[in-house]
Amino acid sequence: MLALVQKLIVFVALMLVGYVGARRGPFTPDFAKAASKLTLNVFMSATILNSVISNPPEMSGGELAYSMLVAFLVLLLSYAAAAVIARLLPIRKDRAPLFELLTGVMNPMFIGIPVVKVLLGDQGDVGVFYIALSSVFFNLLIYTYGVWRLKSGDRNAMRLKDVISVPLIVTALSVVIFAFRIEVPELLRSLIDSMSPATMPMSMVVIGASLGRVSLIDAFREKSLFLVSALRLLLIPFLTWLMFLVLPADPLLRISMLVMSACPSGIIVSILAIQYGKDAEYCSKGILLDTALSMLTIPFLAWLLMGFSL
Repeated sequence: MLALVQKLIVFVALMLVGYVGARRGPFTPDFAKAASKLTLNVFMSATILNSVISNPPEMSGGELAYSMLVAFLVLLLSYAAAAVIARLLPIRKDRAPLFELLTGVMNPMFIGIPVVKVLLGDQGDVGVFYIALSSVFFNLLIYTYGVWRLKSGDRNAMRLKDVISVPLIVTALSVVIFAFRIEVPELLRSLIDSMSPATMPMSMVVIGASLGRVSLIDAFREKSLFLVSALRLLLIPFLTWLMFLVLPADPLLRISMLVMSACPSGIIVSILAIQYGKDAEYCSKGILLDTALSMLTIPFLAWLLMGFSL
């Protein structure tokens, strides 16, 4: 646990580098956009591939299929809980879809993967593989139901072609490599292994730079966003933990999915809000607040729900 706390302090420091850089000028919006694509499409993809190349998970085809089902159920639970809560609470009509998505959509790639690598230590690559498997359903849900909510139920807003992404393709490739035990050439293995460590620092800097246009003080002034944070960072992980009381899963899969459920709101919500003419500033404030508070809640949940000792 101490290693996790120390690493989260490093995460915060790197996010501050990106945040201050964006607030002071050197890191422009174009930089954040380009760095985000580089991190997601290159470094994150290398990390996903490395999870099955350097330390292949020991599981059968049936266990792989079951792991994907569990990842889907964790995401579905998050969406379903957020949908129910958003409809029960007296939230402004124009902000209800944003409130729902900020609550239901987590950030597994930029936060979950670096955290699970630290938390699981030598078995971190297995956790990376489990979280990577969720990208299939993550993209499917956000670009279908998520966009549908932002477009107020317009069925024409849902485009399945948006589901396809580089990490999704790489995840599918990783599954093929794992399933058929394909031997990757040594030169390619070395290249992938060299790029993979860049994922964590780049992810944190990108998150900070992406949120640089929002004042942290302003984020703390939005009372409704504290409710989003409580739901996203505490209630959803707790519901996921309850699900695993009845859903069988090996410890590494359970911990990986709990880490994913405990991640702050995904930056993709703000990006889509801009694209569909919603209140993107509200989303950015929520993501900034969530991300800041998650540096406190993730160690707490690791101790409380995941059984890690201090």
